[in-house]
Amino acid sequence: MIEVASAANADRQVLRSPASEADGGPEDRGLALDLMRCMWRAREADASVPRTDAAADVVASMFEENTHVLRQIMKQYGWPGYKLVGERAAQAAWHIAHYCPDIGFQAEALQLLGEAVRAGDADPQHYALLADRLCAVRSQPQRFGTQYVPDGAGGLALYPVVEPRRLDDRRFAWGLEPHAEWDARVRGDAALVGFIGPRRP
Repeated sequence: MIEVASAANADRQVLRSPASEADGGPEDRGLALDLMRCMWRAREADASVPRTDAAADVVASMFEENTHVLRQIMKQYGWPGYKLVGERAAQAAWHIAHYCPDIGFQAEALQLLGEAVRAGDADPQHYALLADRLCAVRSQPQRFGTQYVPDGAGGLALYPVVEPRRLDDRRFAWGLEPHAEWDARVRGDAALVGFIGPRRP
């Protein structure tokens, strides 16, 4: 499966919120720092650890630790959104949820993330990416058209979409751009095509 968002590009795409750092900062800077540390550690490990089985075990263990951090925050606060931790740490929380190996936890995170998006406290694109990732892992058609697969000729093919004619209706309902615009950006920007974190077995 080819994912269509890198960490750097997801940072650029985070929507501004009335409760962002620009409006006085997050309510809990300690939680924000914990989440940022998790993401920094994950990026560094994935970029620098050799591709061996032993190294993969180390990275997997680190991702489990990161998931534990987010799980504890979610139990106490719900989804860590803009108001609680700020935009960058909210991005880090999504990063952890999106690439953790526990599908059940991802489903729980998706529900809380959706509630935060509807409250204007999280990025709709994060919701779409996580929702589609879960669909793909479960071998189900995706809902928002964020996932692509190799087309066999060196390009990309859109992973199957449920009710394709209603794709933009679903995207608009969550405040997302038309799929044609997203697709054009994906195909025109190689940096948008990449994995964050370990691939699923």
